[in-house]
Parts: sequence; structure tokens; C-alpha cells
Amino acid sequence: METYKYKKILILGDAGRGKTTFAEKLSKKVSIPLHSTDDFYYKIKYTELNDKEKSVEEIGRIYSQSEWIVEGSTRRLAQGGLEKSDIIYLLGFKHIIGQYYFLIRRHFRRDNESLLGLWQLLRHITLKRYKKGYDNYAPSLHELLEPYKEKIIKLNSLKEIHKHLESIK
Repeated sequence: METYKYKKILILGDAGRGKTTFAEKLSKKVSIPLHSTDDFYYKIKYTELNDKEKSVEEIGRIYSQSEWIVEGSTRRLAQGGLEKSDIIYLLGFKHIIGQYYFLIRRHFRRDNESLLGLWQLLRHITLKRYKKGYDNYAPSLHELLEPYKEKIIKLNSLKEIHKHLESIK
């Protein structure tokens, strides 16, 4: 094992894959401040949206710092960190059924989520994955990441995520 050399870390991926948990553990292990795109996307978490331009400007200040971990799945907020990051972790599900399972399980462990909110999230990820409905012409996350593929580490299972965390000093 070598000492962890990355100081600007972007963690992206599918809803429910464990980006926040992975980021929290990594941040604690390497003593680098953690930020979530949700903190910039929402004025009031999960209820009131922040102004788009303001949120991009605010997260841009984070990307200008010498050390950071940013996790999330909001493309417009992640874009500013793609070039500036030293490493990009991409956490995903191989199959959408696995993603549904984790999201439904997570829903019943949280007190502040409604069934309507769960339904909207499942609908959102289905439309997003299969490029149906909205954002049909917006580049997918994978298309946005293509120019940065040399600094991407893909982790597609909890086992891979845990193994990777264990390998970091």
C-alpha cells in the first residue's frame, strides 16, 4: 500500500450507490474536507432549490481550493471539478434492479422521505438511465467523463468499494 496521493477528489455515480458513505469514510481516512453537491443544489435540503448560477459559483470556490472531496450526482455542479480533480471515483450499479433495491431499502430507513418522493426518484433514475423524457439531448455522465477517463476509478459493488477503502493508507 502506498500513501494516498490525491488531494482533489470527485465522487460521482448512481443514486443509492453509496457516494456519501464512501466520501465520508475517505474524508476521515485521508483528512480532506468533504462537500456534497446537494449542499449547493438546495437552499433547503431536498425542498427548496438554490439558484443555478449561484450554486455553480459557490461550488467553484471549493474547486479552487488545494484540497477537497466533492460527492454527488448533479452534473452541472460536478462539471467544474472534472478538470481540476486529481482522481474521479465513479460508483455505479451494473443493473437498475439493484439500484431500485438499494433505493427502496434506504427509503424505509429514513424518516424524512415520502412514498411520493421515492416514486419520483425511481421514475427519475429510470428516465435518466434510458434517456427518456427530459434531458434527452444533454450529455450523459459517461459522455461528460470521456475526456477524463485516465483518472477514473470505477467501483460497481459494495465489495469493490470496501476493498478500495481498505487499500488506502
